[in-house]
Amino acid sequence: MERISRAALLGAGSAIALVGVDLMTRFVQAASVADADDIAALNAAIELERAGIKAYQDAAATKLLSAPVLAVCGRFVADHVAHRDALIAAVRAGGGVPSEGTAHLNYPTLDSQVAILHFARGVEEKAASTYLSVVPEFSNRALAQAAASILGVETTHVALLAQALGETSYPSSFVS
Repeated sequence: MERISRAALLGAGSAIALVGVDLMTRFVQAASVADADDIAALNAAIELERAGIKAYQDAAATKLLSAPVLAVCGRFVADHVAHRDALIAAVRAGGGVPSEGTAHLNYPTLDSQVAILHFARGVEEKAASTYLSVVPEFSNRALAQAAASILGVETTHVALLAQALGETSYPSSFVS
């Protein structure tokens, strides 16, 4: 197995702490041989993760969230930061330039905790659906596996938000 230098992992920051050195190393190694389409997909995912981070920061800024909900949202932000950092490290390992963009989200009026939780659930459903659609598109199967691991976290976020709302996670037995 090819060794990854410390310099290649430096940009990963919180991602290493949250996903572990072994998974991060495999992700960066896989990206080191990624093709242009895989790099483009990774960059799109970076923009999506930034949108998730921004959505939770904007929600917290409303001061409408209870302390327990705010704590869970903080954990979700940490997950999105870890994903973003891992994706940035992967793009760099593949010789690409990480996107500085943020995916556009349509914001509803965030005037209550319930409205914020519904919005957050929609953001997480969009993320899960997006990862689900790109996993089979990766030419590099190791990158597909890494994206699928992020998909699992996004669906967990959906389930926890649905539970907080007293709803079911998904209207059917499948993520679409």
